[in-house]
Amino acid sequence: MKNILFVVAALFVLGGCKDYLEEENKSNILSNEYYRTAAGYESLVSSTYSSLREVYDAPWIFLAGTDLFVEGRNTQPEGLSEYRNLSSSDQNVIDFYTVAYRGIQRANAAVYYYDKTEKSSTLDNRYGEARFLRAYYYFLLVQHFGGVSIVEDLIDEPTTSFHRNTAEEVYQFIIDEMNAALELVPNSAAQFGRVDKRAIKHFLAKVYLTRGYEAFAASDDFAKAAALADEAIGGQALSLTFEDLFWPGKEKNAEVLFSIQYSKASMKDLLSDGTNQNAWFGPYMGGEGTKNGYPYRTYTLIPTWFLYNLFTPADSRWEGTFMNVYYARYYDFYDKAKADRPTLNVAYYYPQKWELPDTATWRAADVAHRGKTKIIPYDSTLWVGNPGGGVDNGKPAVRKFDDPTSSFSQNGSSQRDVYLARLAETYLIAAEAYLKLSQPGTAADRINEVRRRAAKAGKTADMAITAGNVTIDFILDERARELLGEYDRWMDLKRTGRLIGRTHWYNRDIRNKYFKNNIDPFAGVNGESKVLRPIPQKTLDSNTDDTFTQNPGY
Repeated sequence: MKNILFVVAALFVLGGCKDYLEEENKSNILSNEYYRTAAGYESLVSSTYSSLREVYDAPWIFLAGTDLFVEGRNTQPEGLSEYRNLSSSDQNVIDFYTVAYRGIQRANAAVYYYDKTEKSSTLDNRYGEARFLRAYYYFLLVQHFGGVSIVEDLIDEPTTSFHRNTAEEVYQFIIDEMNAALELVPNSAAQFGRVDKRAIKHFLAKVYLTRGYEAFAASDDFAKAAALADEAIGGQALSLTFEDLFWPGKEKNAEVLFSIQYSKASMKDLLSDGTNQNAWFGPYMGGEGTKNGYPYRTYTLIPTWFLYNLFTPADSRWEGTFMNVYYARYYDFYDKAKADRPTLNVAYYYPQKWELPDTATWRAADVAHRGKTKIIPYDSTLWVGNPGGGVDNGKPAVRKFDDPTSSFSQNGSSQRDVYLARLAETYLIAAEAYLKLSQPGTAADRINEVRRRAAKAGKTADMAITAGNVTIDFILDERARELLGEYDRWMDLKRTGRLIGRTHWYNRDIRNKYFKNNIDPFAGVNGESKVLRPIPQKTLDSNTDDTFTQNPGY
């Protein structure tokens, strides 16, 4: 990593850490002494989890510049959202690279102190957790940057020479580490949020699936991905409704395999110590949210017209994802009993395409509560554009991340956990692997479990698919419906080789600004496409290893 990395590493090792699961301040004890105690080692491993909060603090590197989101009234980072001007000095790329390696160095510290600390009944479990988390951070890095430096040692002094490993070597390291961790962690974690065997099998399946698309893939990568995903599923059906899965306060449920933990009790500043996942998706609603009971929205990541059109009348995920009926007080949707919703006044109504032909009938059915409703028509000129400078409430908000207890803030005020692995995605990982194994029938079975849960009452048959429906593009569509906003879209498109094609056709900003003008925004130097992210220039400048080169296209 370079000076930016070793400074971070040295500060971490010498200055203690912020606990992730249950913080305990030990700042008056030297870290090299504290981490040799059972309590200190617990805190050290917990801090390795906490780095996930930093990695997922901003959504741009995971969601901008994809087929699902375009720019609203506020601007997205141009480099990540449009590619053409993406460079090695992009601050969002630098931040992502840095915090991922910060997490790696915390994990390296936990690996280093493993045989130097007091023995405890959980020591081997924690060691396994640290090795998994180190591999997880590398999995993020290799997907975005390709080959990076594999650093296994604890760095506690300035180091300026790092060899860049190949992507093939990084994938093998990830697989080896996750397999080692699999033998160390329990079948089921005693504390929700800690890594266990099911979580590791989910991610190992995803690693094998992702490597399976690479030129250096092993011949059995897709087979291993399918088998591991099925083991992680373990015969468990999707039993929660989609609405309940994302209902505020229900984040600790049987379908969540791994998530980033938050709690109001641990938030010293209720305006900034939580997650901001609830703020990114949808229109600005005004500045009186604290008084009038609605959330802050940045008006930045606006779902595309393509995304809106992926839903059908039988699919409950439309209503489960979007606030299509906005009551006079937004949070009444959560604060009032479901049976009372018909008695509430409706401020905004966002009909879907199948509801559009006669909105007058919808209003007339309950004039008392709908007579003054503002109906936003299902019209592509309104929904994917930025009309009138982006009028308040001009588009439906993504509600699946709402936290009605959060403060009105864009700086991270939600206490809701961030899902990183859940069972529905495990089914979709299995489906993709089976499709790549030329078993579309089995792939359809896995997808149908996801669609069965998503079906409205009496509509299961309408949602069922057959082997003939299963393609990579159908799976990507299904992932869009199921996983909207869950910080994985760019990696999905990059993995499947659909990044350029799908942004060309479905991202209005990229299509209209570049492709329609015969400009390829992905085109970089020497005719190479900008499919990977650029290695930060500070990394290259401060590294004395001359073999550490920039990625293609930059």
